[in-house]
Amino acid sequence: MKIAIIHYTSWPVIGGVESVIRQHAQLISHHGHEVAILCGEGIAFAKEIPTLVVPELNSRDASVRTAQQEAYDSRPGQAYFRLLEKLKIQFTQLLSKFDRVIAHNMFTMPFNLAATEALIGFAEQGVKTIAWTHDLAAANPDYKIPSDRAFDLIRERHTSVKYVTISEARAAEFKKLTGFEVDAIIPNGLNFADTCAITPEVMELVHDDLATSIILFYPTRILERKNIAFALQIVQALHDLGVRVRLLISGARDPHNRSSAESFVGLKELAADLQIQASVSWVNDLFFVDQAQLRSLYSVADGILFASRQEGFGLPLLEAAAYRLPVFCSNIEPLKSIAPSGTLLFDLRDTPKNIAEKIRTAFGNDDIFKSRKRLLRDYSAERLFRDKTEPFLQDLS
Repeated sequence: MKIAIIHYTSWPVIGGVESVIRQHAQLISHHGHEVAILCGEGIAFAKEIPTLVVPELNSRDASVRTAQQEAYDSRPGQAYFRLLEKLKIQFTQLLSKFDRVIAHNMFTMPFNLAATEALIGFAEQGVKTIAWTHDLAAANPDYKIPSDRAFDLIRERHTSVKYVTISEARAAEFKKLTGFEVDAIIPNGLNFADTCAITPEVMELVHDDLATSIILFYPTRILERKNIAFALQIVQALHDLGVRVRLLISGARDPHNRSSAESFVGLKELAADLQIQASVSWVNDLFFVDQAQLRSLYSVADGILFASRQEGFGLPLLEAAAYRLPVFCSNIEPLKSIAPSGTLLFDLRDTPKNIAEKIRTAFGNDDIFKSRKRLLRDYSAERLFRDKTEPFLQDLS
C-alpha cells in the first residue's frame, strides 16, 4: 500500500504524537509499504520515508493564525476560506496517489480548522482516511472549545472517516462526545530497541525471548575459574522446572591463556549434552562485544548469573547494580562483600536444582520483572503493528 501520514508537525519537533508518527512510519516502511509524511514543519529522518512540508498545516503559520482567529471570533471569512481552498488544492496534488491517509489528531483538535475541513472533503471524495485520535479537545474542558458551528468539525463523527483511538479511555470519551463507537482501539507501542539504544546485533539475538523468557547474562571470559559449566547446569535445571530461560555469555577467550580455547570446546559439548544449546548464546562467537554491545546486553538482561569459583574483585556485580539488575552469584569473597542488597548468593556445593528453584522463586516474586515482561508482550510496537495496525489498514473499506 501507499500510505500518507499527516499532522501539523513531524520530527525533529519533539512531542508524543510526533514520536508515534515517526515510529508508525518506520514500521509501515519496514513491512514493505510506501509511506510519506505530510506536515507543516519537519525534516525527513529516513531516506525511504519522504517528508513533504506544507507550511499551511503548521498552526504557527501566519495564514493559519489569521484563519483561526476568524473562527474563534465566530466569523470565518476571507482568510479562512482562502486557506481552505489552498489546502484543498494541495491535498489533491499531494495525497491523491495514496491508498490510505492517516491523520493524527487533526479531526479532533482545533489547531487548524481549515485543514480539518479540507481533509473531511478529501475523505468524502472516497480516499480511505483514518482519524488517529490521541486527544479530543471538545471532550476536554481545558481547551474551552466555542459552541460555534465551525467547531462542530471536531465535535462530530464524520461518516467518511474511520476513527482509531489509542486507549479505551479515549474511545469512551469519543462515544460520549459523538454518540458513536470508534472503529478500532490501537494503543501506542514501545520500540524497546530505540528506547534503550539496543544494538541491532543484540536485538536480533534476543528478539524472540524478550517478552517470554528469563534472560540471564554472564559477563565473563572463558576461564576455568569462572565456573561456566555450573551456570550451564543451573540453566538445565531451570528448563527441567519448566522455566523458559536464555543465558547470554559474553564469552571472550583469554588471549593470554592457551587452555581457554580447549575449555570453550568442552563447554559447548557440555551444553549439547545437557540439551540446552538453543538456550545458550556465546555472544563473542557471534560478534565482537565492545562497550556498546556490552551496554545492550546488560539492558536486555533480566538478571546476572555469576557462578565464579574465584575472583579478585567482581566488577560485573557493580555494573549489574548500575543497571538495576538482580544478581545471582556464588557465595565467595570478595563477591559477597560487594554484592548489591538483595543479591541471591548460592553455595557452590549446592545442587543446580536448588539454585534454579531459588532463581525461579525470585523472579516469580518480582513485580518489576513481571511488569516488564507484560509491557514487552502487550505494548511491543512491532507486535501491535503486526497484530492490529496492519490488519486494520488492509481491511479498511
